[in-house]
Amino acid sequence: MMQGSDLIEVRGLKLRGRIGVTADERSQDQPLVVSIAARLDTRAASTTDDLTATLDYEEVVRQISKIVSSEAYSLIETLADRIARTILEHAYVEDVWVRVAKPEAPLAEEVEEVAVEITRSREDLGPQR
Repeated sequence: MMQGSDLIEVRGLKLRGRIGVTADERSQDQPLVVSIAARLDTRAASTTDDLTATLDYEEVVRQISKIVSSEAYSLIETLADRIARTILEHAYVEDVWVRVAKPEAPLAEEVEEVAVEITRSREDLGPQR
């Protein structure tokens, strides 16, 4: 069995943020929906029943909320990457999948949402790790 094959997920986190290519789009908050899945080995946590031995999803939600509200972004790709890099700073996380959806994207045609999905791993953090 591969180490780090367990997943901790947060699905459908509903937030508001300033995001869009135009200054007008970034001038006011828009609804965003963020989901993540972090891959890690949860065996130590399940054996000890100790939150410090795993990824605290409440802390992850706080971090994502702060990232979304801290600045305006032109691209949802940028926002997704910032979220992924922050989650990878947690000691036990090996890789992470992030999805950022913009359900009210101002387009000429009606769509349910626009979204980006990315995956990042420890290797993506570069040599500082």
